Amino acid sequence: MKQSAQRRRKGRPPSQMAASHAVIMDAVYALLQEKSVRDLTMEEVARQAGVGKPTLYKWWPTKAKLVLAMLSERMAPNLDLPAGRTAAESLRFRVRRLIDAFNGPFGRIVAGLIAEGQSEAAIRQEFFDRWVSPRRTATIADLERGKNTGELRSETDSEVLNDAIFGAIYYRLLLRSGPLTRRFGDQLVEQVIRGHRLANARS
Repeated sequence: MKQSAQRRRKGRPPSQMAASHAVIMDAVYALLQEKSVRDLTMEEVARQAGVGKPTLYKWWPTKAKLVLAMLSERMAPNLDLPAGRTAAESLRFRVRRLIDAFNGPFGRIVAGLIAEGQSEAAIRQEFFDRWVSPRRTATIADLERGKNTGELRSETDSEVLNDAIFGAIYYRLLLRSGPLTRRFGDQLVEQVIRGHRLANARS
């Protein structure tokens, strides 16, 4: 019984771990307002958060994982989709929310991660697996539902449709070929799905 109580006393209480976690996420976010993902170091995060580097590396073994954890906690909830929408409404919602996020401080952070991924395959894969893939899968599911309900024609390639829309958003984010606005997002969605709607209506 005594040994069991001693085991329970080892380590930090859950409340302290949660507090440390939040402080670390705050530190990552704050530091990335001042510098790029490339220039960010684990040492700086540990110093600003007031924790030891071993704590950081225990929870996040790489800088990319740490930055992606912050994005997943601070940016991703704003992209959650309310239920009961058509495929077009779902697309428009997801596009608007992503554009809004990219026009804020998160846009530069995402662009920095992508840039880092060009020379670090592990970062690129982590970004795709942790950030892109879940949202891509969810959007494709919305489009498949649209095919099942007759909103989109049955031969629509949902993966290509998704990539055509979101690829254009990332293109403007990274290359600044034009303004990344909600108006652009609405036009993009309408242009891409218009042919599918028209073809479906004529069949």
